[in-house]
Amino acid sequence: MGKAVSSNGQFRNLIGNLNMIPEDIINQIDGTFIQNAIDECGSGKTQSEFVKWINNGCRPNTILTNSFIVRDIFRHRAEKGDRRLYLGDNFQNWVVKPNLEKVIPISTDIGKLSEYCLPSNMNDSSIQTNTGNPDLMELEVFLCVIYLLIFQPELAKQVLGYSLQKNKWYLFHVMVNGKKVAFNVFWNDDEWDLDACKFDTYDWWNQDCVFLFPATKAIAET
Repeated sequence: MGKAVSSNGQFRNLIGNLNMIPEDIINQIDGTFIQNAIDECGSGKTQSEFVKWINNGCRPNTILTNSFIVRDIFRHRAEKGDRRLYLGDNFQNWVVKPNLEKVIPISTDIGKLSEYCLPSNMNDSSIQTNTGNPDLMELEVFLCVIYLLIFQPELAKQVLGYSLQKNKWYLFHVMVNGKKVAFNVFWNDDEWDLDACKFDTYDWWNQDCVFLFPATKAIAET
């Protein structure tokens, strides 16, 4: 059975129903943007952008940039949907707070990611040994990788050759201020949980955890 197609009249009913938006929702809109929308109605730009929004499934159009600022992206529970982040204390204290204003280039030449699914419970040193001691990511690269995987998943497929799955637990090894740090990323109920711990803090990471690393070395025979 084909998908229902609405008529012009139903579209106009939708526009009319927008008058019923609650005040608390309207108050979340920046008044400057409301005025801009009013000013641009005469040229038809506001109407055109609204139609684009409808055609994009009522989602904002993605605007690709060449960089981002850490404070603009890594925000604790500030978003909804697949971009919602839960930032653990270590992630906030070791990564976000010291680098709030840091500009992270969005690199498209990072290279592909390799994955290693832990065959048993393992610590960080054992994981390194079993994957041929791959180079640890620099923090700037790691933040770019996480940005791509969560905020630009289609671009991540092209650049990194990888997509995150919500039923898996991911692990990264990263150099932070000259120290090895283990980062874990996983989907927890309705948000991506990001946290960090010192290298080899845990005696083991759970079996089936997925270690992601730059595809520069072949995984050693086990």
